[in-house]
Formats: sequence, structure tokens, C-alpha cells
Amino acid sequence: MNRPLLSALIIDDEPIARQRLRRLLAREPDFRLIGDFGSVNECEALDAGAVPDLLLLDVRMPERSGFDVLASFEARGVHPFVIFVTAYSEYAVDAFRVEAVDYLLKPFDDDRFAKAIARARALLDKERTAGAEDSKGRNPPDAEMPAGSKFRDRLLVNDGGRVLFVPARDIELVQAAGKHVKIFVNGHCYLARQALREVEARLDANHFVRVHRSTIINVEQIVELHRLFHGDCEIVLKRGTRVTLSRRFRSRILPFLVGPWPA
Repeated sequence: MNRPLLSALIIDDEPIARQRLRRLLAREPDFRLIGDFGSVNECEALDAGAVPDLLLLDVRMPERSGFDVLASFEARGVHPFVIFVTAYSEYAVDAFRVEAVDYLLKPFDDDRFAKAIARARALLDKERTAGAEDSKGRNPPDAEMPAGSKFRDRLLVNDGGRVLFVPARDIELVQAAGKHVKIFVNGHCYLARQALREVEARLDANHFVRVHRSTIINVEQIVELHRLFHGDCEIVLKRGTRVTLSRRFRSRILPFLVGPWPA
């Protein structure tokens, strides 16, 4: 059975960059290019009936930015997936906030592009499968999403000019650090300019819990819990990291315990 074609738009003010994106996209047989623009204004002249599944989108362009493109589509009720393609790493957090599929920093190689397209394809396939099930009456239109479905399975972090996508399941803990947060992953620490509450909102509450006003942990990382004074506890994680479970947040850990709270 043939896969349905997926439509894509390229929006980049650099002609050479657009040419390369066209060439790379042509290698993906299930994608068809429906537009190729050098500015936001050109893109807005696109026929209203042309609805892209995917945007390959630069960030900094003359007059208006790639985020203006997204706002324009949003105003039309169109919500394409987006892969940002840019030479600037400082917009990575903003891309994270609009739930970009990927963030390609120029220069990137062909394999990196293919991986980004594969991520987009997987999300589009998942969306179409869900839509098909709804149309057959398997899922009522007003049914609640499954637990955790609104959460991101990857977080985007900036690491010395590189933009990395970190699987959420690999995160050990997140700690507030002034206007930043420290995200600990497989023994590494990444610094992101985010509020702790913003990161918490993107993590699945079935796996992550706030244990202190400045700390979120992955419950899969817990190996020991020790009682301290005044109702506080000490949590030991798999790598030996010790964090405080504040009395104020103790109730949040209770759903993960089997049996009553230790006497």
C-alpha cells in the first residue's frame, strides 16, 4: 500500500540554502514540495488552499522572522510541523517553545537532515493514524488524551553552540539556577535559560515529580530514600546524587510509593 504524500514548504532567504534543501528533500519519496520562498511576505502569497504538513524554516530573514511565518499560519488555523534551519543557535529556546520537530544549525550534513525528516515523518504518521481512528469512531472527538500525551518526549538544550535534543527519559534531575535551569542527563549537566516551572510543564507527570521548590527528579532514578529532621527526606539517585525531598512536596511522591509512608 502506497504512503500518502506529505507536503512541505521551504522558507529561507538564502538561495543556496534553498537549493540544498530542495535537493535533500527530493531524496525523500514521500514528501512533495509545494512552495519555495525567500521571505515571509512571499510565503503569505501562497494559495490559502495549500496547507503544508511540514515547514523547513529559517529564523532570521529580512523584515520578518520565521516565527512570523508560524503566527501567520496560526491565524489561518493551520498548524504544520516545523524544522528550523538556521545559522543562529540563540533561537533554540524559542523553537522549543513552539514545539519544533528539530533545530538544524548550519552547516549540517546530509545525515543530520535525514534524521530530522525521519522525526517529522514519524510525528505526521502518528497524527494521521490518530485522525483515521477518530473518523472511524474509535476515539470520540472530545475524549481526553492519554496520560502524558501532551508532554514532550525530548527537550532541546544549547550546549556550547550546539543544539541537542535530549530524550526526556534520560533526564535524571532538573534544578533551578537563577534565571536558568541545570538539566542533568547521563552524567552531563546542561544549562538552559528557562524557568523551572516551564520545564516542569513539558515533562510527563507520570515520571517526573517536583521534590523541592528548586528540584525536579525522574522517579525512575530513585534508589533510596532516607528520613531527615522536621519531615524532610533525602533521596539518593542511581548515580549517587543526593537531593532533598522537602516536607512541603512530600505528598507529590506518595503516588509512586507502594504502601504507606515509612514510619
